[in-house]
Amino acid sequence: MREKRVAVIGYGALGKILTGGIREKLNGIYRVSGVWELRMDLVREAIEREGFKAYGSFEELLEDRPDYVVEIASAQAVEAYGTKVLEAGCDLVVTSVGALADDGLYRLLRDAARSGGRKVHLTSGAVGGFDVLKTIAAMGGASGRIENYKAPASLNGAPHLEGRELPEDRQERIFDGTAREAIVGFPKNVNVAVASALASVGVDRMRVTIDSCPGMEDNVHKIVVENHSVTAVVEIASRPDADNPKSSVMTAWSVVALLANLADPVQFF
Repeated sequence: MREKRVAVIGYGALGKILTGGIREKLNGIYRVSGVWELRMDLVREAIEREGFKAYGSFEELLEDRPDYVVEIASAQAVEAYGTKVLEAGCDLVVTSVGALADDGLYRLLRDAARSGGRKVHLTSGAVGGFDVLKTIAAMGGASGRIENYKAPASLNGAPHLEGRELPEDRQERIFDGTAREAIVGFPKNVNVAVASALASVGVDRMRVTIDSCPGMEDNVHKIVVENHSVTAVVEIASRPDADNPKSSVMTAWSVVALLANLADPVQFF
């Protein structure tokens, strides 16, 4: 089987984990063809030190004709480059799934993939269980909610807080609304809510709560989707990335797992 080539958009803390994970776990199946980062002047040396090509521009990335382009940067990157990736004949892997709470962008990516015979792969990130969520939704009559518990440091600075610093001496529920509303108020914290919603009941029907929990070392996400005959509870506790407390290292590894599954003759759903 031909070794597949993967280009990566983003080289922050998670981008470094991702590229290292592909090389460590998927050697001979996938190869990182190169990395493009908007702040290339800050990371070029680190990228090249790891032996990866540092693209001078997004256009250079597309000219390299990778099989997959992985976005591990931001929702803005999905919006700016997603359709161009698909139109260039590459599959797109999205980690900033919160961007697709925008119905217009969702349709643009879907239609670009359909017309070009490509795929948009939405990663599970810091959660999982999308197979059972989609199954329950297919049965009909489903409802869903996701509870999120995080330390104040990982939530401070979110637009919803309007500059307010969260207390360090008591737990506080700081949000209760839909997944569509949550990603606007917490764009760096609840990609998991949008991803779970898209896999099940939709962004306007998935209820989201966010609790600030002083002293908490893990990020905890509890997803509950149910219908008339089935209740699924998926609860994940993951340690935030040491260099970026708003993200989980599991997000990067979910891309590695996705790529491995795509290449395997035995597929898991």
